[in-house]
Amino acid sequence: MTTYQLEQLVPSVLWTFFLVFCRLAAAIGFMPGFGDAYVNVRSRLVLAASISIAVTPVIQADYGIPAEPQNLFRMFALMFDEIFIGSFLGLMARVLLASLETGGAIIAMQTSLASAITFNPGQTSPETLPASLLSAMAVVVIFATGIDHVLIRSIVDSYAAFPAGALPPFADMSQAMVRLVSRGFLISVELAAPFLVVGTVFHVAQGLISKIMPQLQVFYIGLPLQVMGGLVLIGLTLPPLLYWFLAQYVDVLTSITQPG
Repeated sequence: MTTYQLEQLVPSVLWTFFLVFCRLAAAIGFMPGFGDAYVNVRSRLVLAASISIAVTPVIQADYGIPAEPQNLFRMFALMFDEIFIGSFLGLMARVLLASLETGGAIIAMQTSLASAITFNPGQTSPETLPASLLSAMAVVVIFATGIDHVLIRSIVDSYAAFPAGALPPFADMSQAMVRLVSRGFLISVELAAPFLVVGTVFHVAQGLISKIMPQLQVFYIGLPLQVMGGLVLIGLTLPPLLYWFLAQYVDVLTSITQPG
Protein backbone atom coordinates (compact mmCIF):
# COMPACT_ATOMS: atom_id res chain seq x y z
CA MET A 1 0.00 0.00 0.00
CA THR A 2 1.31 3.41 -0.95
CA THR A 3 1.78 5.86 1.94
CA TYR A 4 1.98 9.63 1.67
CA GLN A 5 3.44 12.26 3.93
CA LEU A 6 1.04 14.74 5.53
CA GLU A 7 2.54 17.65 3.61
CA GLN A 8 1.78 15.81 0.37
CA LEU A 9 -1.88 15.40 1.27
CA VAL A 10 -2.31 18.99 2.46
CA PRO A 11 -0.52 21.52 0.22
CA SER A 12 1.03 24.53 1.96
CA VAL A 13 -1.29 27.04 0.26
CA LEU A 14 -4.37 25.08 1.29
CA TRP A 15 -3.06 24.72 4.82
CA THR A 16 -2.48 28.45 5.19
CA PHE A 17 -5.96 29.23 3.92
CA PHE A 18 -7.56 26.63 6.17
CA LEU A 19 -5.83 27.92 9.31
CA VAL A 20 -7.01 31.47 8.59
CA PHE A 21 -10.48 30.13 7.83
CA CYS A 22 -10.67 28.43 11.25
CA ARG A 23 -10.23 31.74 13.09
CA LEU A 24 -12.47 33.76 10.78
CA ALA A 25 -15.29 31.21 10.69
CA ALA A 26 -15.31 30.87 14.48
CA ALA A 27 -15.38 34.65 14.98
CA ILE A 28 -18.08 35.26 12.36
CA GLY A 29 -20.22 32.56 13.94
CA PHE A 30 -20.58 34.69 17.08
CA MET A 31 -20.32 38.25 15.79
CA PRO A 32 -23.41 40.52 15.71
CA GLY A 33 -25.26 40.43 12.42
CA PHE A 34 -23.08 37.71 10.91
CA GLY A 35 -23.79 35.18 13.64
CA ASP A 36 -27.42 35.96 14.38
CA ALA A 37 -29.90 33.11 14.40
CA TYR A 38 -31.68 34.23 11.23
CA VAL A 39 -28.47 33.97 9.15
CA ASN A 40 -28.11 30.62 7.43
CA VAL A 41 -25.11 28.57 8.53
CA ARG A 42 -24.08 27.93 4.92
CA SER A 43 -24.12 31.68 4.28
CA ARG A 44 -21.77 32.21 7.22
CA LEU A 45 -19.38 29.55 5.93
CA VAL A 46 -19.40 31.01 2.41
CA LEU A 47 -18.76 34.49 3.80
CA ALA A 48 -15.95 33.25 6.04
CA ALA A 49 -14.36 31.36 3.13
CA SER A 50 -14.60 34.39 0.83
CA ILE A 51 -13.01 36.71 3.39
CA SER A 52 -10.33 34.10 4.14
CA ILE A 53 -9.35 33.95 0.47
CA ALA A 54 -9.00 37.75 0.42
CA VAL A 55 -7.02 38.19 3.64
CA THR A 56 -4.83 35.08 3.67
CA PRO A 57 -2.03 36.63 1.54
CA VAL A 58 -2.05 39.75 3.75
CA ILE A 59 -1.89 37.73 6.97
CA GLN A 60 0.83 35.48 5.59
CA ALA A 61 2.92 38.47 4.51
CA ASP A 62 2.45 40.65 7.60
CA TYR A 63 2.14 38.17 10.47
CA GLY A 64 3.16 34.77 9.16
CA ILE A 65 1.42 31.41 9.40
CA PRO A 66 3.05 28.29 10.88
CA ALA A 67 4.37 25.80 8.37
CA GLU A 68 2.57 22.58 7.69
CA PRO A 69 2.75 20.27 10.70
CA GLN A 70 4.42 16.91 10.42
CA ASN A 71 1.72 14.97 12.26
CA LEU A 72 -2.02 15.04 12.77
CA PHE A 73 -1.81 15.85 16.48
CA ARG A 74 0.03 19.10 15.77
CA MET A 75 -2.46 19.92 13.01
CA PHE A 76 -5.48 19.49 15.26
CA ALA A 77 -3.77 21.46 18.03
CA LEU A 78 -3.23 24.42 15.70
CA MET A 79 -6.81 24.20 14.44
CA PHE A 80 -8.14 24.17 18.00
CA ASP A 81 -6.04 27.20 18.94
CA GLU A 82 -7.33 29.18 15.96
CA ILE A 83 -10.95 28.19 16.59
CA PHE A 84 -10.60 29.11 20.27
CA ILE A 85 -9.13 32.55 19.49
CA GLY A 86 -11.77 33.23 16.83
CA SER A 87 -14.57 32.22 19.19
CA PHE A 88 -13.08 34.49 21.85
CA LEU A 89 -13.06 37.47 19.49
CA GLY A 90 -16.61 36.81 18.34
CA LEU A 91 -17.87 36.40 21.90
CA MET A 92 -16.22 39.67 22.92
CA ALA A 93 -18.16 41.48 20.19
CA ARG A 94 -21.37 39.66 21.17
CA VAL A 95 -20.98 40.32 24.91
CA LEU A 96 -20.38 44.01 24.28
CA LEU A 97 -23.51 44.24 22.14
CA ALA A 98 -25.46 42.52 24.92
CA SER A 99 -24.96 45.66 27.04
CA LEU A 100 -27.64 47.23 24.84
CA GLU A 101 -30.08 44.56 25.97
CA THR A 102 -29.24 45.22 29.61
CA GLY A 103 -29.63 48.96 29.08
CA GLY A 104 -32.92 48.34 27.28
CA ALA A 105 -34.17 46.29 30.23
CA ILE A 106 -33.35 49.19 32.59
CA ILE A 107 -35.15 51.58 30.26
CA ALA A 108 -38.15 49.26 30.17
CA MET A 109 -38.35 49.26 33.98
CA GLN A 110 -38.16 53.05 34.14
CA THR A 111 -40.82 53.60 31.47
CA SER A 112 -43.27 50.86 32.59
CA LEU A 113 -42.63 48.99 29.34
CA ALA A 114 -41.24 45.89 31.05
CA SER A 115 -44.44 43.98 30.32
CA ALA A 116 -44.24 44.84 26.60
CA ILE A 117 -42.49 41.65 25.50
CA THR A 118 -41.55 41.16 21.88
CA PHE A 119 -39.59 38.56 19.92
CA ASN A 120 -35.94 39.25 19.18
CA PRO A 121 -35.13 37.50 15.86
CA GLY A 122 -31.38 37.77 16.40
CA GLN A 123 -31.43 35.78 19.63
CA THR A 124 -34.69 33.85 19.02
CA SER A 125 -35.85 34.76 22.51
CA PRO A 126 -38.44 37.12 23.99
CA GLU A 127 -37.21 40.49 25.24
CA THR A 128 -38.60 43.79 26.37
CA LEU A 129 -39.52 46.22 23.64
CA PRO A 130 -36.71 48.76 24.31
CA ALA A 131 -34.04 46.02 24.49
CA SER A 132 -35.18 44.42 21.23
CA LEU A 133 -35.39 47.82 19.53
CA LEU A 134 -31.91 48.91 20.62
CA SER A 135 -30.21 45.63 19.67
CA ALA A 136 -31.95 45.44 16.28
CA MET A 137 -31.19 49.06 15.39
CA ALA A 138 -27.58 48.68 16.53
CA VAL A 139 -27.06 45.82 14.06
CA VAL A 140 -28.64 47.89 11.29
CA VAL A 141 -26.42 50.89 12.04
CA ILE A 142 -23.33 48.66 12.25
CA PHE A 143 -23.83 47.59 8.64
CA ALA A 144 -25.07 50.98 7.45
CA THR A 145 -22.01 52.83 8.77
CA GLY A 146 -19.41 50.25 7.74
CA ILE A 147 -18.53 49.13 11.27
CA ASP A 148 -18.86 45.56 10.02
CA HIS A 149 -15.59 46.18 8.18
CA VAL A 150 -14.04 47.18 11.50
CA LEU A 151 -15.17 43.86 12.95
CA ILE A 152 -13.49 41.95 10.14
CA ARG A 153 -10.38 44.14 10.36
CA SER A 154 -10.17 43.42 14.10
CA ILE A 155 -9.92 39.70 13.30
CA VAL A 156 -7.03 40.36 10.91
CA ASP A 157 -5.33 42.66 13.42
CA SER A 158 -5.74 40.01 16.12
CA TYR A 159 -2.78 38.14 14.64
CA ALA A 160 -0.53 40.82 16.15
CA ALA A 161 -1.87 40.12 19.66
CA PHE A 162 -2.56 36.40 19.17
CA PRO A 163 -0.01 35.01 16.69
CA ALA A 164 -0.98 31.87 14.81
CA GLY A 165 0.72 28.80 16.23
CA ALA A 166 1.41 30.31 19.64
CA LEU A 167 -0.37 29.13 22.77
CA PRO A 168 -3.26 31.51 23.55
CA PRO A 169 -2.66 33.67 26.65
CA PHE A 170 -5.51 32.21 28.68
CA ALA A 171 -4.88 34.38 31.76
CA ASP A 172 -4.89 37.60 29.73
CA MET A 173 -7.96 36.51 27.79
CA SER A 174 -9.91 35.74 30.97
CA GLN A 175 -8.97 39.11 32.45
CA ALA A 176 -10.00 40.83 29.22
CA MET A 177 -13.39 39.12 29.35
CA VAL A 178 -13.90 40.18 32.97
CA ARG A 179 -13.02 43.78 32.12
CA LEU A 180 -15.33 43.67 29.11
CA VAL A 181 -18.29 42.44 31.17
CA SER A 182 -17.75 45.19 33.73
CA ARG A 183 -17.39 47.74 30.92
CA GLY A 184 -20.61 46.42 29.41
CA PHE A 185 -22.55 46.95 32.64
CA LEU A 186 -21.14 50.47 32.88
CA ILE A 187 -22.23 51.18 29.30
CA SER A 188 -25.70 49.83 30.11
CA VAL A 189 -26.11 52.20 33.04
CA GLU A 190 -24.75 55.13 31.04
CA LEU A 191 -27.19 54.36 28.21
CA ALA A 192 -30.11 54.32 30.61
CA ALA A 193 -28.89 57.35 32.62
CA PRO A 194 -31.41 59.85 31.13
CA PHE A 195 -34.25 57.45 31.89
CA LEU A 196 -32.97 56.82 35.41
CA VAL A 197 -32.87 60.56 36.14
CA VAL A 198 -36.28 61.30 34.63
CA GLY A 199 -37.81 58.20 36.22
CA THR A 200 -36.47 59.09 39.66
CA VAL A 201 -37.84 62.63 39.40
CA PHE A 202 -41.19 61.31 38.18
CA HIS A 203 -41.55 58.80 41.02
CA VAL A 204 -40.58 61.42 43.62
CA ALA A 205 -43.20 63.76 42.16
CA GLN A 206 -45.77 60.98 42.32
CA GLY A 207 -44.94 60.37 45.97
CA LEU A 208 -45.27 64.05 46.82
CA ILE A 209 -48.62 64.31 45.00
CA SER A 210 -49.96 61.24 46.81
CA LYS A 211 -48.98 62.80 50.15
CA ILE A 212 -50.56 66.14 49.30
CA MET A 213 -53.71 64.64 47.78
CA PRO A 214 -54.26 61.14 49.25
CA GLN A 215 -57.66 60.82 47.57
CA LEU A 216 -56.12 61.17 44.10
CA GLN A 217 -55.48 57.89 42.28
CA VAL A 218 -51.88 58.65 41.40
CA PHE A 219 -51.20 55.23 39.84
CA TYR A 220 -53.99 55.45 37.27
CA ILE A 221 -52.95 58.96 36.27
CA GLY A 222 -49.20 58.45 36.44
CA LEU A 223 -48.91 55.18 34.52
CA PRO A 224 -50.15 56.53 31.15
CA LEU A 225 -48.01 59.63 31.62
CA GLN A 226 -45.00 57.48 32.42
CA VAL A 227 -45.46 55.31 29.32
CA MET A 228 -46.08 58.32 27.07
CA GLY A 229 -43.13 60.23 28.51
CA GLY A 230 -40.90 57.16 28.13
CA LEU A 231 -41.82 56.76 24.46
CA VAL A 232 -41.15 60.45 23.82
CA LEU A 233 -37.80 60.24 25.62
CA ILE A 234 -36.84 57.13 23.64
CA GLY A 235 -37.63 58.93 20.39
CA LEU A 236 -35.51 61.94 21.40
CA THR A 237 -32.49 60.05 22.74
CA LEU A 238 -32.35 56.99 20.48
CA PRO A 239 -30.06 58.41 17.72
CA PRO A 240 -27.42 59.92 20.03
CA LEU A 241 -27.49 56.88 22.31
CA LEU A 242 -26.86 54.51 19.41
CA TYR A 243 -24.03 56.55 17.93
CA TRP A 244 -22.43 56.98 21.35
CA PHE A 245 -22.64 53.24 21.94
CA LEU A 246 -21.14 52.42 18.55
CA ALA A 247 -18.21 54.74 19.26
CA GLN A 248 -17.59 52.83 22.49
CA TYR A 249 -18.05 49.57 20.59
CA VAL A 250 -15.38 50.35 18.00
CA ASP A 251 -12.99 51.65 20.68
CA VAL A 252 -13.25 48.48 22.76
CA LEU A 253 -12.92 46.12 19.79
CA THR A 254 -9.83 47.85 18.42
CA SER A 255 -8.20 47.92 21.86
CA ILE A 256 -8.71 44.17 22.32
CA THR A 257 -6.67 43.25 19.25
CA GLN A 258 -3.76 45.55 20.03
CA PRO A 259 -0.63 43.72 21.23
CA GLY A 260 0.36 44.23 24.85
